[in-house]
Amino acid sequence: MATAVRNIVNKLNINIRDNTVNSVSQADRMSAISQAVQELQAEFGFDHVNRTYTLDFFDSINYYDITSSVPSFFEPVDLRRAQGNHTETFQRKSAREIANEIDLGHTENSFAIERKDLKQYLVVNFNSKYSPTSIEKCESTANGSWTGDTTNSDITNFTIDEVEYKEGGASFNFDADVSQSSNNRATIDTSLAMTNMDLSEFEDLGSLVFWAYIPDTQYFSSITAYWGTNSTNYWSAAITTASDVSGNPWSDGWNQVKVDWEDTTKTGTPSSTAIDYMRFDYNYTADLTDETDFRLDDVRFIRPEKLTLHYESIYLGRSSTAVDIREFNSSADVPFYSGTYDYFDNPVAHKAAATLFRSMGLYNDAEREEQEWRKQMNDLKKKFPTSHLKEIKSFKVLGVRF
Repeated sequence: MATAVRNIVNKLNINIRDNTVNSVSQADRMSAISQAVQELQAEFGFDHVNRTYTLDFFDSINYYDITSSVPSFFEPVDLRRAQGNHTETFQRKSAREIANEIDLGHTENSFAIERKDLKQYLVVNFNSKYSPTSIEKCESTANGSWTGDTTNSDITNFTIDEVEYKEGGASFNFDADVSQSSNNRATIDTSLAMTNMDLSEFEDLGSLVFWAYIPDTQYFSSITAYWGTNSTNYWSAAITTASDVSGNPWSDGWNQVKVDWEDTTKTGTPSSTAIDYMRFDYNYTADLTDETDFRLDDVRFIRPEKLTLHYESIYLGRSSTAVDIREFNSSADVPFYSGTYDYFDNPVAHKAAATLFRSMGLYNDAEREEQEWRKQMNDLKKKFPTSHLKEIKSFKVLGVRF
C-alpha cells in the first residue's frame, strides 16, 4: 500500500478538528505538512531519500564543487570506492580538520563537506590507486630545453622563478610584450626533444593538470596545451578561464586547471607511447597591455579514480506525475516514505497540527500535538536509527605523518 498527502490531510483534519478551509486554508495545510516531513527527514536521515553521485577523483586534487552537479544535495551519507576496491572506509571529518591534514600530508581516507561563497564542496583526502605522473616540475629548463617563442608570440624574459611557485622550489616565469607579435599569446615550448615518455595509460582516460599564474585575468581568455611526438604531431585543447579544477572562474594569481585528454583534438599522427613535445599558449584579447610575471608550475598527468558519494537529497517526495518535489502542493503528491513506512503519516500529521495551532495562537493545543509528535518520534528512532556518518575528530601530532 502506498500513502499520499491526502492521507496525511485526513489525519491532520482530525487533529485540528476541522475538515473545512474556514480556519486553515489548503495552502497552509500543504505548507505545514511539508515542514513536518522536512523535520522527519532531518531527524532520521532516512535511506529512502539517499541518492548517489559518481565523482572523478584526481589524486592531489582535493576540492570538488558539487553545487551544480548535485543540486539535490542535503547531507552526506558515505563515500565509497568502486566495488572490488572498497577495502577501506572513509571517515567523515570537519572541513577545518581535513584542510589541516591535507596540508600536513596526512593521508587517512576521509572526506568533508565545506560550504562557502554560496557553494558546496566535497573535500577528499585519499591516495588513489592512480598516482600522478610528473611531466615537468618547472624547476629548470633542462627537460626538453624549454624556451619562449619570441617569433610567433609575445613572450619575453623567460626565467626560472625561485621566489613564487606552487610545488618544489621554482616555477617558469615569463612576460608578455603585446607589440612583439600580432598573435595575442605568450608561448613556451620544448625547442628540443623532451625525455621520451610513455603516456599510453592516460590516453583518452587521464587529464593534464598544472598550475598557471595569471597576473590579471581581465583580458586573459585561455590556455592551450599541446603534447605529442613533435611540433606537427600532437594533441591539443584549450581551457578557458570559466572553470578551474574546482569549477570556479579563474582569479588573479595561481589557478589549478586541467585539460581532459578525451576532449583534445589530434593533429597529425602522434604516438602516446613516445611523448617528447609539449607547448603552452597563454592566450589573451587584443585589449591586454604589456604584462609581467605569468607563471607555470607542476605539470602532471593524472588518471581519475571513480568514487561514489552517497547523500541524502532535499526532496520530500514526488508529485502525482513522478516529478521530484521540495514541497507539497497537492493532496495527490507522494511523500518519500510512501509504500514502505506509511505509518509515518501519524507523527507527520501531529507535527503539522502543532505548526497550524501555533500559527493560530492556540499554544496549549500546539504543545499537546508537539508532545505527541515527540513521543512517536522517540518510539520510531528505536526501530530506525539514522544511517548518517557523523563528523569525527582525531588528534594528530604536528609534524608526524600517518
